[in-house]
Amino acid sequence: MMFVDAVLLRSGGNQTQQASGHAHQAAEHLSGAVLLPQMFGGFSAAESFREATGSVQIHHARLLLQHKEILGNVGRGAVAAATQFTDMEVNNAASLRAVRCNSDT
Repeated sequence: MMFVDAVLLRSGGNQTQQASGHAHQAAEHLSGAVLLPQMFGGFSAAESFREATGSVQIHHARLLLQHKEILGNVGRGAVAAATQFTDMEVNNAASLRAVRCNSDT
C-alpha cells in the first residue's frame, strides 16, 4: 500500500515552478549586467580579470537557464502526478462503491 499526499505534492510542484521562474529572472538579470571597459582599472591585469569575469558571468547565466528548465520540468511533473493520483483515487472510490452496491443486491 502506498500513501500519497496529493495536496503536498501539488504544493511542492507549484513551489518548484516558482523556483524555475526565479532562476529565469536571475539569468536575465545576470545576462543584462554590463562589465564596462576599465571597470577594474586601466592596466592589462584588470582587463584580463574583466574578461574572465565576463566568461564566468556567461557560464552562470547558462547554468541558471538549465536550472530553470530542470525545475520547470520537475514542477510540472509533480503537479501532473498529483492530478493523476487524485483522479485515480476518485476512480477507485467509485469502483468500490459500485462493488458494494452490487454485492448488497
